[in-house]
Amino acid sequence: MEIGGRSIRRVKLYACGCCKNNLGIVFRGHPTDKRTFPALVVLLEHEKLGRILYDTGYSELVYKNGFVSTIYNTLNKTYITENEIIDNRLRSDGIDPEDVSNIILSHAHPDHIGALRRFSDYNLISTKEVFDKLNSGKKLSLTFRNMVPQGNYTEKVLKPVDDKGIFGKYFKEVYDVLGDGSVVGVRLDGHAEGQLGIYLPEYKLFFAADSCWGEDLLFEVPKMRPLPRKIQNNYQKYKETALALMNFMSDHKDIKVIFSHGAMEEKTYEQQA
Repeated sequence: MEIGGRSIRRVKLYACGCCKNNLGIVFRGHPTDKRTFPALVVLLEHEKLGRILYDTGYSELVYKNGFVSTIYNTLNKTYITENEIIDNRLRSDGIDPEDVSNIILSHAHPDHIGALRRFSDYNLISTKEVFDKLNSGKKLSLTFRNMVPQGNYTEKVLKPVDDKGIFGKYFKEVYDVLGDGSVVGVRLDGHAEGQLGIYLPEYKLFFAADSCWGEDLLFEVPKMRPLPRKIQNNYQKYKETALALMNFMSDHKDIKVIFSHGAMEEKTYEQQA
């Protein structure tokens, strides 16, 4: 896989809603810490492919999925206003949401697929396992049925590449997401099967989705209590991915790793002239 060039002109990070949880309830031995977890959306402005999103954050639909929403918001209190939803965030920046050509999906949970129905005529890109979850008919699921897009998008299923580059030592599968090496996909199993992180080599930014809820919590993963363990698709793989990330970060200190719900600032990265 060719990596390099100057394909992505600009990268912008948005917080589109959040949830709040007490870390003392999540991890054994952790002090009471009521923390806000933002829902990250990343905008990529590609030289040839135009505007691309990585995930879509929350939307008002998180409150409108019947009793499933009631359970979800009881266990995981969510906050989102109309102005915070990603299509309106784009409009406030002078961007027409109809200009979004591709949406890269990390996994099919409501804080990532929340605003998919607000977009049309785009390519939806992810792993087979993420699409299987998105298209499953299960009612009791962290994939909210009222958020699944209907008929206005094209699914693009990623296939692994042989050349894993810097990720080969740590992770099972790597993908050339856009076909030009500008976005490297990394499979991060555990929280969700086939969960997709993305690496932007031009910026040395690695978006690690929900492989952990924050960099400072990587070491806490073995202390996770039984209930939050059950929320993970596979807790053993979750631990393995966390360890792989710690090893990767130790070996590649020049790469910034950003978790979807970790401490973040809304920031813009741009190519230097």
